Amino acid sequence: MSSYLAQALQQPGTHYRMQPNSASRSFASPTTTKREVLEDFGVPTNGSIAEAMTGTQEDYFLNLFWQSYHYILQIVDETDFKEHYKSLWAGTVGTPRKQSALVDIVLALCMQYGVAFVPRSNAAKKPQVEVDGNDAAIAGRWLYRRSQALLSEQLESPTLETLQCQILAIYYLCNASFQNMAHNTLAVAVRTAQTLGLHLNPSEDMPRKDRELRKRLWWTLYVVESKTCMKLGRPWSAQISQVSCALPADDHELALMSGSNFASLGVDVTWLTYNLQNTKLILAARAIYVAFYDKSDEVLGVSDGDGKSLYGESRNLEDCAQFLLSSMECLQAWLQNVPHGLKTQRKGSGESFSTDGSPLEVELFAPLWLQRQRLLLELLYHNLAMNLYRPFISFSTAPRTSMQFTESCAISCVNHAIAITNIMHQIVTESDILRGWYEAFQWQWNATLSLIGYILAYPRTPITSSSRQAVDKATEVFEIFGGNFAMAASAANVTRDLTAKADSLSHSSEDKAATPFSFSDDVGELQNLSNQKPIMDHAQDAGANETSAVFQNLFAGSMDMAFTIDSFSSFEPMLSGSVDMSSMWNFAEDK
Repeated sequence: MSSYLAQALQQPGTHYRMQPNSASRSFASPTTTKREVLEDFGVPTNGSIAEAMTGTQEDYFLNLFWQSYHYILQIVDETDFKEHYKSLWAGTVGTPRKQSALVDIVLALCMQYGVAFVPRSNAAKKPQVEVDGNDAAIAGRWLYRRSQALLSEQLESPTLETLQCQILAIYYLCNASFQNMAHNTLAVAVRTAQTLGLHLNPSEDMPRKDRELRKRLWWTLYVVESKTCMKLGRPWSAQISQVSCALPADDHELALMSGSNFASLGVDVTWLTYNLQNTKLILAARAIYVAFYDKSDEVLGVSDGDGKSLYGESRNLEDCAQFLLSSMECLQAWLQNVPHGLKTQRKGSGESFSTDGSPLEVELFAPLWLQRQRLLLELLYHNLAMNLYRPFISFSTAPRTSMQFTESCAISCVNHAIAITNIMHQIVTESDILRGWYEAFQWQWNATLSLIGYILAYPRTPITSSSRQAVDKATEVFEIFGGNFAMAASAANVTRDLTAKADSLSHSSEDKAATPFSFSDDVGELQNLSNQKPIMDHAQDAGANETSAVFQNLFAGSMDMAFTIDSFSSFEPMLSGSVDMSSMWNFAEDK
């Protein structure tokens, strides 16, 4: 998209103005030596953070953990953690508590989350778009730094606590926009988990509570790594072919013994169910992702073109689009098995997890943890689906014949982007459920790029107007988030700038009575193409060997944003002889 804008507007370097300001662009690392600013919480900025924070202040931030990340990640036993934290204060009357890497990283993550609730001092006048030392995204960085220093002493002989710290550090870094550092930490975390044997089924000699915690740790790490590698277009560290660990259980008996007291929600849902469904969703999306890029490599291998890009020949693009549409049956199979209790209902006759545009019916008296689980699961689903479809929003100027499958994928992409935007807009304007949730902001930014990309590529189609309206809603979402952290305020400015450029190009296109592509008139027919039966021949042919390919230019004519391939040199294998792609993520579940 950046290359297209630069050429269309004759403005080289446009891509530098397409990304919002972030901590990673302002600081070399989250531990840059500037004073921690905590005046909003009555904490002085002079001296070390350990000396500055009192037990009462630490309690405040730790309580935020149990109200936020705890029931989303589910990798820390609440009872065990509280006993550990209590022991750190034993014999420390009048002095700081004893040091703990786990407590420090939990505090850092929750300061990052908690400070995002506090309006910036000048937000009422003009939101600040520059990330400075006061920004919520890097709040708690001294605690992060101390946690990493303490963690370095555990790397040779790691424990479960070591891995817990690494996973929480990954979230801290992603929230702060240090994606490369997060990816590097992920690689170390995967090795730590393998050292601990978490990729294998735990011994039956262990208490069930401990066995299930090990499973949740492994699969949470697997989910984080899958999301990160698909987002950045980089190879996996954890190969599914080497994993024998069963998926975690979520039954009522286990929920009661897992260290936290959450109300029972009926027969099919406990507070642990979100983790299980989240894992299954990622496994389904990853199976499609791998199969799709293997198929793309296969198509290019027999192509008469230059073999570098799918966009050189419309036939290649159509073959891949048709394959993707059939493969999306995996996500539909997952969706059909999501428990009713994990779905946010819709007003009227609208359906959950759909793109019908119906408003949410947020259950008024449902606990916050359940409301957030429901929303995050649905937003993740739309984000993954949108990203899988997005390579077919193309700016290629090659001559095209009938492109029904490609057009259907582009429509599906923008429909999921609109769904994300509608959900986010309603939630942030009507509640605080997602306030301070950085990943939700990142999903909105991702959706906004898809919307603007679609408007640029297809300026005169039946759903372009709806896409344009959704961009305005996205800008409002960024403005609301921007009152709390600068990256969101900057995203609002970038969105307005990109929208103005898209509008200008659209008007120019109308004046010339031309568009980059000619869409089929029957949009409904295109949308229905995604309901066809799956094509599984590729799954049979994948075999047990990893495909070797270089994909730097594979999608050179697409949106070239997140969720495209950088330079994969290998993929993990599909299961040999499988005729059902869902078998790649149909792991055993211990009850």
